[in-house]
Amino acid sequence: MKKLKVLVAVLLIGGIYHSGVCGEIKVGINLPLSGNLTSYGKATLDGMKLKADEINAAGGINGNKLLLIIEDNKGDQTETRNAYKKLAGSDKVVAVLGPITSTNAIAVRRDAAEIKVPVISPTATNDSVTPRNPYMFRACFNDSFQGKIAANYAFNEKKFKTAAVLVDMNSDYSKGLCKNFKMAFEAAGGKIVTEENYQQKDTEFGAQLKKIKGSAAQTLFVPGYPPELPLIIKQAKVIGLESKLCGADGWDQESVINGSGPNIEGCFIVGAFSREDKRPAVQNFVSSFEKTYKAKPGTFEALGYDTVSMFCEALKKGTTPETIKDGLRGIKDFEAVTGKISVTPDGNVEKNAVILEIEKDGDKYVAKYKATVNP
Repeated sequence: MKKLKVLVAVLLIGGIYHSGVCGEIKVGINLPLSGNLTSYGKATLDGMKLKADEINAAGGINGNKLLLIIEDNKGDQTETRNAYKKLAGSDKVVAVLGPITSTNAIAVRRDAAEIKVPVISPTATNDSVTPRNPYMFRACFNDSFQGKIAANYAFNEKKFKTAAVLVDMNSDYSKGLCKNFKMAFEAAGGKIVTEENYQQKDTEFGAQLKKIKGSAAQTLFVPGYPPELPLIIKQAKVIGLESKLCGADGWDQESVINGSGPNIEGCFIVGAFSREDKRPAVQNFVSSFEKTYKAKPGTFEALGYDTVSMFCEALKKGTTPETIKDGLRGIKDFEAVTGKISVTPDGNVEKNAVILEIEKDGDKYVAKYKATVNP
């Protein structure tokens, strides 16, 4: 009997019990907590932890506390699949939150369909992430929506008539966004004058940027992530590129906004969230985040928070993977930090986006709210 009690204690500490036993609901977290995307993974995790802590402090879900089982996927496709299979298999979680990149989310599609534990990606925007798979979901808008917003703002509001794109050929996120930006910009009446590309881990972008300079493009659309993105922004200034740069939600992170030098000032981006939004849900989130982390939240923190909120909303249907899947598909007009969310039959979400412009604020740069765009 004594040995049995010791075993039970060890299992509880390790979080091995299946969801529902001992008053816990186990949810998997599949994020890049090391490697090039560490800052994005940690930002997303901060938002997730904040929401989970708030839920647990309020008594949990029907008295059951959320238990986050966290895996580091290192930003790698194979590691992401292994993390998902461990979480959904031996860890017996009822859902997996993450990964955050489109390439890694696409990598787990087949596993999710086979194992049947739902995936909610906070930030994977590529159009191919969710369709034709009942276990794939996202908390963010998709590339068709985001790319169109960026193109229309560039053409209609900034009055740019010519544009160039710079594509990360290793990223489904970058490729999908550039495709949709080009289509929308040309549909609006603009002209794409050149398309250049690069590979992840490249450090020199002068050749591509000089070609873009020679094209006389008025704006350059660069959807990407560090470490390449800050280097591109800095090197654009060095070669004297006059095209005004613009980007997508991957820019809305401190390592980009304040790690790219002065050339980022005046750039505009599409984001999922603005701290200037006066809705009570937003201001309560911002206040709670700043109190907890002594930092200001951005898009990735907000979407991490909303991903847990969506998961908790789905728990109203039940606490098994199958009922959570059905609960997620039933979400409609759900008030979240990043806007009102409705889940479509193919696992996408209908929600608004915001336009942010990078401005100087003292000795730092900040993303300032300019406009809201509804779906």
